[in-house]
Amino acid sequence: MKYLKNKINQIIFKINKLFKKNCIFYLILLLYLVLIDFFNRYLVLRTFNIFEYFQKEALIFNFFWVTILLIIIYIFKALIKRIITLILTISLFLFSIINYFINAYFGSVFSWKDLILSGDGLSFINSILKFINVKLIIFIIICLSLIICIFYLSNHENKYKIKSTKTIILVILISILFVIYHNNNIKLSQTSEGWDAAEILNNKSNYYTNWISPNKLILIGGTYDYIFRDFYISFLKKENINISYKNVEEYINNHKNINLENNEYTGIFKDKNLIFVMMESMDDWMISKETTPTIYKMMHHGFNFINHYSPVYVTGSTANTEFIANTGIYPNINHLSPNYAYNTNTFSYSLPNLFKNSGYTVNSFHRSNAHIYNREQMHNSFGYEVYHNYFKMGISEKYLDLDSYIAIEAYEKIVSSDKFMSFIITYSPHTPYNYSKIECNENLEEIKKLKLEEDEEKLCAYSSARETDNMFKILLKKLEEDNILEDTVIIAFTDHPNNIVFADDETEKLNKTIFFIYNNEMKNNQISDISSTIDILPTVKNLFGLNSDFIYPGCDLMNCKNNNIIFSDYTYYNGKEILPLKEEHIEVLNFSKDLLISDYYK
Repeated sequence: MKYLKNKINQIIFKINKLFKKNCIFYLILLLYLVLIDFFNRYLVLRTFNIFEYFQKEALIFNFFWVTILLIIIYIFKALIKRIITLILTISLFLFSIINYFINAYFGSVFSWKDLILSGDGLSFINSILKFINVKLIIFIIICLSLIICIFYLSNHENKYKIKSTKTIILVILISILFVIYHNNNIKLSQTSEGWDAAEILNNKSNYYTNWISPNKLILIGGTYDYIFRDFYISFLKKENINISYKNVEEYINNHKNINLENNEYTGIFKDKNLIFVMMESMDDWMISKETTPTIYKMMHHGFNFINHYSPVYVTGSTANTEFIANTGIYPNINHLSPNYAYNTNTFSYSLPNLFKNSGYTVNSFHRSNAHIYNREQMHNSFGYEVYHNYFKMGISEKYLDLDSYIAIEAYEKIVSSDKFMSFIITYSPHTPYNYSKIECNENLEEIKKLKLEEDEEKLCAYSSARETDNMFKILLKKLEEDNILEDTVIIAFTDHPNNIVFADDETEKLNKTIFFIYNNEMKNNQISDISSTIDILPTVKNLFGLNSDFIYPGCDLMNCKNNNIIFSDYTYYNGKEILPLKEEHIEVLNFSKDLLISDYYK
C-alpha cells in the first residue's frame, strides 16, 4: 500500500513537473478563444446574459474549431508553436476590433469579402473613432494581456513526443470531431420549404444554408465557424454556371410580358436629356429650404418619392446602390461586390445601354480614381463611354472634394452632345465631418448664420450638404443659359443614409433615403408610395420611353401596386411592417443572382 502511494505521488510529481507550464498555456489559450467568441457574439446580442450564448449549434461548432486549433498547436515544436500561436491570437484580436467598428458604424459583421474594399474603407477611419468606449478599451487591455502570457508560455517543448499510439489517438479524436461537425452541418442544411411562414425568421437552417445575414450567422455558428465558412463562401465556393443559365431561361419563359405595359406617363420625357445623380450620404435631415435651397426647390418641382429606401445587399453600400440603379437587378446577396465579381459581364439591359441604344451620348463623372470600387472597369461594363475622374474633368487636386467643381469644370463634358445621359456621383457629404476638411469650410460661415447647430460634426455635415447643393445650383444656371434646361431632366437619389450622425434614428434602420425626378416644367408631385433603388431603372425607362423587353425585378413607380422593399436578411417591408420573404421575392433574388453568375446575355 505504501509502495502504491509512493508510486502515485511520483506520477503526480512527474505530471506537475512536466505539464504544469503546458497546462497553464493551454488553459489561458482556451480562455482567450472563449473570450474572442463571446465578444464577437456580444456585438450582435448586446447582452451579458450568459444563457443567450448557449445555442446548441454554436457550442458544437465552437467545440470543434477550438479543439482543432489546440491540436494543431500541440503537434508542433516550440518555435513553430510560438509563431502559429502569435499569428492566431493577433489575427483574432484584429478581427474582433475590426468587427467592433463595422458593427458600430454599419450594424453588421465583418466578412472576408470586405477585404476587397479595405482600401476604400480607409476613408471611414476618422469617423469610427467616435465609437471608442470603455468596454472596448477593457477588452483591448484583457486581450493584449492574455496574448503576452500566451506568447511567453508558448516557448517550450511538449515533454511527451507524439508516438504512434498518440498519433492514432489524435486521428481518432479528429475523426470524431469531424463526424460531430458534419452532423451539425447536415442538421443546418435541412431547410424549410420557404420563407413565408411565421417560424422562418427563427429558422437557423435557411440562413446558414443560403449564407445570408452575417449577424444571424455568427450567432448560429459561433465566431470560428463563421470565420472559416465565410472564407470558403467568399473565395473558394464555385457557382454552377450551367444551372444558373437554365434557371434564367426558365424564369424568362415564365414571366414574359411582365412590366411591359404603357401608362399615362410613358414617354413624357422622350428624347429629353438626363443628368443622373447619385448623392453621397445625403440624408433627409440635411435637406431644408435654408440648408440646401436648390435641392429643396427641385424636390418640390417634379416627382419626389418621400418613402424611398436604399437597402444594402453586399459590402460597399455606395457601390451597392450604384450597381442596382444602373442595372436594375439585385446583387448576389452577401457575396462579393459585383464591382469585383462581375465586372466583365454583359449588361445589355443597363440604363446607360438603353440610352445609348436610343442615340444618346453616355458618360459618367466622379472625383475618385478608376480603382476606387473598381469603378472605371465597372462603368465600362455598364455601357458608359468614358469614366471621368477629377483629372479627366480638369479639376485641381486641391478642389476635388468640392462637388461644385464638377459643374464648374466638367459642364461641357456633361452636356457633350445634342442628346446626352450623364451619370454624376457626388462626394462632398462623405464622412468624416470636421473643420479640417475643405468641403466643411467652403460653406461653413453661411451655415453658421442659420444657427441650426453648434456641434462641429453636424455643422460640417450641413456645410458639406450645401456644397452638393451648390453643384445643382450651378448646373441649373448653366443649363438655363444654354437654353437646354427645359429639355433636361435631373434624377437624383442617395446611396445610403448618413448614419454617422444619427446612427440610432429609426428611419436609418430601414435605409430610408432621397429620390426625386426634376424638370422645370413640372409641378409639385409628392409620392408617398414606398420605393427602393431597384425601382429606379424601370421608372426611368418608362418615363423616357426607352425600348427593352428585359424583365426587371423592380417596379415602374408610375404604375406600381403593392410594392415591397426586400432586405438582405430575407425579410421585406410593405410600408407597414417587416415580414419574412414570400416565394415571389425569392424568385427575383435568384433570377438576379443567376443572371450575374451565368452572364446570360453575353
